[in-house]
Amino acid sequence: MKKIVMIAIGIYAALLVIGGAAYFALSEKKAELPLRPAAEQSEQSAQAVEAARKADEAKARAEAAEKAAKEAEAKQKQRDTLASAFEVEKRNGLTLYTGHYPKKPAPGVYLRPFVVSDGVSYALKFDVYYYYNIDDPQQTAWVHGDALAASVDGRSYHLAFNTKERRDKMSPDAENLAENYVHDATKEETALLRAISNAQNVSITYYQQATGDARSQTLSREDIKKIHDMMAFYDAVAQEN
Repeated sequence: MKKIVMIAIGIYAALLVIGGAAYFALSEKKAELPLRPAAEQSEQSAQAVEAARKADEAKARAEAAEKAAKEAEAKQKQRDTLASAFEVEKRNGLTLYTGHYPKKPAPGVYLRPFVVSDGVSYALKFDVYYYYNIDDPQQTAWVHGDALAASVDGRSYHLAFNTKERRDKMSPDAENLAENYVHDATKEETALLRAISNAQNVSITYYQQATGDARSQTLSREDIKKIHDMMAFYDAVAQEN
């Protein structure tokens, strides 16, 4: 029995020696591992923050590009929808967007703005058109006007023109005649067209200041709508200029 106890004590002692050696070796191994400097940890953290920032910026740019593309697509669709209501004519390298007007309207005076494009920019044209035929009971004939007065929902406007720009035309059989002013719309003319485009009641008078010869017209709802549509189209394409 004593011998067995001595053997057990010896085995226990051996295990203690082996365990102590293993612990000592493990401690030595840990001591050999280099410690990561605080500066290195800070640099890696900064790199992670910078990478996250760049990722956020890339995402924001992608979202902005997608939004811009959708807005451009929506604007193009709007322009196409508005343009579909017009006559589109190619002339001398230019594209003209005009309303649908009869060649021989009822006698009277009309405002017929239109838009011209060279493929890059767009210009609003102001067009005053006076038409007369011999069957017209008002018998105004030639007016040779140089001014236009307008009442737009009770508000008065007045425009004067350069008579050198007026185009006079008479048919070969002298049954009808026309007077026409066409030029780039001035600020005052553009303001008048905008006012008319949103108005309910519009009357205009085309006249000659020296003689008082004149022709008046009350614009129909269709006349006003044509002006409204043309101004909406011009506003849409003018943003590209």
